[in-house]
Amino acid sequence: MITTHNRWVTLIWQTLLAILMMQVCRLLYFYYNQSFFPTVNAAQLLRLMQGGYIMDMVAIGYGFVLYYLLMVVGAFLPARIEQNKWYLAARHTAYWVPFTTFIFLNVSDTGYYPFVLRRVNGDVFREFQGKSALSFYKDFLVEFWPLTLAFFIILALGILGYRLIRFQRSEKREIPRWANVICSLLLVVFLFFSMRGRWDFVGMPVSVARLVPYMSDHAQFPLVSNAPVALTQDPISRIDFSFYDEEELHSIFTPYYQAAPLAEGDTLFGCMQGRNVMVILMESMSKEYIGFLNQEIKEYPSYTPFLDTLLPQTLYAQYGFSSGKRSVESFPSLFASLPSFGGTFNDGDWEMSNYQHFSSFDTGLPLALMHKGYDLKFYHGDDPGAMGFYDFLHKLGVDAEYTGDDYLRIHPDDKRARMGAWGIHDLPFEQAMAEDMDHLKEPFGALFFSLSNHYPFKLPSGFEGKFKEGTLPIHQTAQYADLALKEFFDKIKDKPWFKNTLFIITADHTSQSDHPAYNNLAGHAAAPIAFYDPQGKLKGEIKDYVVQHTDILPTLLYLLGIEEPVLSYGINIFDTKADHIALNYFQGQYIFFAKEITLTMTPDGNIKASAPVPYLQTEPDKAIMPSSEVQEHYTRLFKAIVQDYNHRVFKTSFSIKDVLPPTAKVE
Repeated sequence: MITTHNRWVTLIWQTLLAILMMQVCRLLYFYYNQSFFPTVNAAQLLRLMQGGYIMDMVAIGYGFVLYYLLMVVGAFLPARIEQNKWYLAARHTAYWVPFTTFIFLNVSDTGYYPFVLRRVNGDVFREFQGKSALSFYKDFLVEFWPLTLAFFIILALGILGYRLIRFQRSEKREIPRWANVICSLLLVVFLFFSMRGRWDFVGMPVSVARLVPYMSDHAQFPLVSNAPVALTQDPISRIDFSFYDEEELHSIFTPYYQAAPLAEGDTLFGCMQGRNVMVILMESMSKEYIGFLNQEIKEYPSYTPFLDTLLPQTLYAQYGFSSGKRSVESFPSLFASLPSFGGTFNDGDWEMSNYQHFSSFDTGLPLALMHKGYDLKFYHGDDPGAMGFYDFLHKLGVDAEYTGDDYLRIHPDDKRARMGAWGIHDLPFEQAMAEDMDHLKEPFGALFFSLSNHYPFKLPSGFEGKFKEGTLPIHQTAQYADLALKEFFDKIKDKPWFKNTLFIITADHTSQSDHPAYNNLAGHAAAPIAFYDPQGKLKGEIKDYVVQHTDILPTLLYLLGIEEPVLSYGINIFDTKADHIALNYFQGQYIFFAKEITLTMTPDGNIKASAPVPYLQTEPDKAIMPSSEVQEHYTRLFKAIVQDYNHRVFKTSFSIKDVLPPTAKVE
């Protein structure tokens, strides 16, 4: 331990210690998630750490402000007051509370990244409102024990560093008052510009543009940022782009769809008229876990024996994509044909700075079905109103739900069915759901969202050892979810309404991944999408183009013969003349998939093109960089879609009233 009588030496050292701690957390973040950043070598990592210093000082400037204040004020107080145990305790606390909190947030965020491919932000608290954070972290501490160990190691090193240089005030060796004034002013200036994240008054504080020179790819932004800053920022930097004038924009893209025959004598249009509809949304059931959808890859392990037998009986997309990395992003895309582009639908988000018009939609699958007299019900094994799912669907005309509470009212003694803080496990819940569906009046629309295949990936009691282990924790719960679905279909296959029902089977998003073929943008979004008709009218593989969540609404309206116009960013999958694409948003970028190309757009509108991914977007022999004409075509379409979407966020709405049909002229 070194004792110094110079407070400014101590202050500089303890600031450097905080900076070092943040950089160690950044290195941990990188090495734990290194497979997601394959282009980052040692030299680039150093550049990212340089940029990271800017973000770290923003966090330190704000987080340690009380500590700095106590150090500065202490210079002008009598020694007996500053050396009082209560003053010292307050100063130590003002340092250690943010220090420990920042370590905790950064280390926790390290384990969170693989699930959502972004830094944690305030949305996580709104998404999981009503859930016990303690129960989540209890599982986190055990399952992610290397991170738990890393937290305590970094904390211990911080304590040792803090004690290394100790400030002891001495009246005999007091620094002159004028020197303290100058040092205090210098500290204020340093902290002011550190909090701004820049040493000028030109740009916006904490601007992403300031960090661009440190990144070779925008996907590296999570390595430059840190959890404390990310938690306080708007998760999306959205711009009202003006790539095209209104008339040209309308000629390239408009989110308008009205079901109609695709050609004279079209027998598919309306072929499912009056049929029941059931949407089965499987939690985290990535395409990666389904053997049938990965037959091209030799010796590929499968964790879905039932889906492997069911999918060949369906009309399925070989290249299917989810529209986000979170459940709250899948609901708008599935049920209202809206790509969320990172947004959520919780009521607390409706502010001008956070796309309040996202709640202005007035079309969607439930509304279209309701207008045709469908009996609608939402099934979810969680608590009533969990994560805002039912509130969202209720706005679209769903007036009934069956939840975990309903299950427990009927089965009050079934304690084993409970899935910790989440709800009811899939198998018992789906069996109860099958019985409840008997009471629905035909035609009905049943919307089901499963639950078990979710962190902390715990099997219900009695199922331990019944599934093959796999290489990831989710592999066993994926098998359990698959088994639950099999038992559900076994229970309903003889019901009178079964053959009169069209089933749509998909996943809300992808999750844990470890297969090399999926370590890419397409792999992070690849999800199953299948239409199952027990009567056998729909069967086969869609492999000539990609399919996305937003395509489900227009496709169903076409099959059901519902001609009501809707706002839709998707395409009827049977329309072979249309541009079939998939939209997504993660790693802080807009993402565009087509069979011929992958495009990414940074928040400021810069677009990068790359070749499609073999097996996930196209066949291996076609996974080449497309011609400049193809790049230009899809880049033009991508820009138009993002411009249209963001303009509706800021200036108009997502109401069908504000969408012109393609044949209309812009005045």
